[in-house]
Amino acid sequence: MKTILLSLCLFVSTLLSAQNSVLTEIEKANAAYKTIEGAFTRTQVNVAKGTSVKTEGALSISGEDQMAQHYKAPCKDVLIINGNDFYMVRGKKDNKFNTAKNKTMRGLRNTLLYCVHGKPAALAAENGAEITAEKKANGYEVVLVSTKKTPRGYAKIALTYDLKTKLLVRMQMDEYNGNSTVYEMSNLKTNGKVDTQVFDIPEKK
Repeated sequence: MKTILLSLCLFVSTLLSAQNSVLTEIEKANAAYKTIEGAFTRTQVNVAKGTSVKTEGALSISGEDQMAQHYKAPCKDVLIINGNDFYMVRGKKDNKFNTAKNKTMRGLRNTLLYCVHGKPAALAAENGAEITAEKKANGYEVVLVSTKKTPRGYAKIALTYDLKTKLLVRMQMDEYNGNSTVYEMSNLKTNGKVDTQVFDIPEKK
């Protein structure tokens, strides 16, 4: 029995060590990227309606707290994070939030920024989520699973980081009701000059 327990402990220890190594590699590589630009697609699946809608756009990231998603026509959606400001256009609705005062939007802001900056471990720690990380043939696979159900949170977030660059190339966010949103990034370029206007948030009229 002692031999079995010892073997199990060694297996778990090795597994955790490998997992921590993967997470460290991802975070270390992403720390060198001051800017990121590229293209992305968003696929939204609504279980109740039985629909799957795919749109595409341009992604821009600068520093630790600036991120912008500008969608291509005919979709006019926009998502901008600039410091504590969070701006979204969804269809005909536009909203601006101060994430320092809005806990729900602060959670979404941190989720997006931690993931694109290669810090899923920090996201898991902040939300008390279970995390697994593994190096596979198609990339570094990181999965976060919520340990407590929340009204507007995510039940599961699955991330894929590129094997060579360690950049985030796929992000799937599953809700408790079965709906999901998948982002897939491509043609990513790092450490270039980003037009700061993409992070400008219009004033409310």
